[in-house]
Amino acid sequence: MVVQPADFFCWFLGYLGVKNWKWWPTPGTYAVILEAAQALKTVLQAHGLRDMADIYTFIRVARYADIRQWALHEKWGIITHLSQMFANSGEAEWAFDLFAKTLQRLGVTTPNDPRFAIITSKYRGNWQLNLFFINNNWVVFGFAGQYSALKSVHGSLLLEQGGTLEGIARVPISDAQSFEEKARGLYERNLALALAGDPPKAASLERKNNNWFVVEALFDPDRRKALAEALFDSGKCQALLESLLPPLEARPPQPPSPAGEEAEPSAEYYGPEDFLAETYLKPEVMEDLLALLKDKDKRQIILYGPPGTSKTFVAQKLARLLTGLREPPPERMEIIQFHPSYSYEDFIEGIRPQSKEAGDGRFVVDYPIQPGVFRRFCEQAKGIDGPCVFIIDEINRGNIPRIFGELMFSLEYRDREVTLPYSGERFRIPENVYLIGTMNTADRSIALVDFALRRRFHFFRFNADPDLLDRWLAKNPVQVTYLSRLYHRLTEGEEGKKAIDDPDFAIGHSHFMKPGLTEEQLERIWRHSIEPYLEEYYIDKPDRAKEWKWDGELVKGIRSQG
Repeated sequence: MVVQPADFFCWFLGYLGVKNWKWWPTPGTYAVILEAAQALKTVLQAHGLRDMADIYTFIRVARYADIRQWALHEKWGIITHLSQMFANSGEAEWAFDLFAKTLQRLGVTTPNDPRFAIITSKYRGNWQLNLFFINNNWVVFGFAGQYSALKSVHGSLLLEQGGTLEGIARVPISDAQSFEEKARGLYERNLALALAGDPPKAASLERKNNNWFVVEALFDPDRRKALAEALFDSGKCQALLESLLPPLEARPPQPPSPAGEEAEPSAEYYGPEDFLAETYLKPEVMEDLLALLKDKDKRQIILYGPPGTSKTFVAQKLARLLTGLREPPPERMEIIQFHPSYSYEDFIEGIRPQSKEAGDGRFVVDYPIQPGVFRRFCEQAKGIDGPCVFIIDEINRGNIPRIFGELMFSLEYRDREVTLPYSGERFRIPENVYLIGTMNTADRSIALVDFALRRRFHFFRFNADPDLLDRWLAKNPVQVTYLSRLYHRLTEGEEGKKAIDDPDFAIGHSHFMKPGLTEEQLERIWRHSIEPYLEEYYIDKPDRAKEWKWDGELVKGIRSQG
């Protein structure tokens, strides 16, 4: 019996959970497929693949690989991690220069010296850049930091026997830059330890994880400066990465995507400047959001506020900022929406009927336990180095305690596993998974949210913001010259008299953020969105709603002023 490769490929993609597969094997071909799958498994194991997430990634890359884009993505990830260690490009350049001078004092003159390694790693939520050097002792010297948190320089001695940590000392980067006594003493102590003893008999064990992107920059002053500047400037970052990619002629020819097939996500960098330019939020708001999300005790946040305040839009941009990707792939960013019928079985796992051919022309119904959308996302995140963001839109429209179930515990204790009731398997939420929820306060007051949920999430309020609309109008002029004045009057009023006094029901600015908005379009928005909303809010006070009619005296007066 011969199984066509296309048939096997379709089935195997379905087995991996890839969407849009349309074929299932008959019992007669199943044994042949299993044999082929076993042979494939043997081949894949040689590449160090550990689980289904690795296999999925392997096939994805093999099918769509573009060597320039994947090289770009890899180096971009390094830049994202480095940008979280330093406050600005000057601080980063100083750090890179110190690494270079240290290597010179250690007698390292070439990137290929086997005695050292530069490693990027994550420890207790902070990204670190460390120099490992072996002579008679292991000596670690490096930088650590977290966005909006204390950045530090640290040094420690690792005993060769057993690799146990003898001690670690940290000083703020600001102190280290001035090279005060404590920092200088730590630095000189580690250099002396590194140079003591006989030359090493073997290469650094950390060499296998060497960050060659940074290493090469340490031996090239111009590259060091360019790298430091690229950490905080998306334009320079893109230019640097493009300059390091292989030439276009080195790319293998790529077949056109089949009709209807989704394009691969872009590896284009997305940084703080992009976030601020697209959301029009103030820098301090961005810093607050990042600091709350990177709280090691709570990697969950809910953006709440009245309709039209850009909560869902900002949540998606925030996910891009965390991942550093303008178009994150599905395994890095997922968005769903809760609703009253959403269940634990949809979210975590549940029993779902499945029809299968019995082999004699009959079909039987099986009841396998299927993972829900959040569990699948978490399983994929385990094999990913970097933030993975799960967005729950309208989170308060679902029965949250019922949907999350025992994962309410996991939200608070990421390092502990819980037993899932259907499968009996142990499960925990990975450290690199961040949750962002959005909540419409016009649907339900935050005061009604389950207290257990409130304790596990940070809450960040979004208000109707006339100043944000003004910032948007400054970059996106529209034909309606009175738009800013109209919206200020709508939300701030005169002498305290505005359309709606309750901030939970205020009219959001995003209603009017339409590029090239004309008066005709504004009238349509006003008559069919603003007026019905006010009529519903003032259902027992119709005269208040009439005050804000498009043809009413108040609005006509503002319009007449041009």
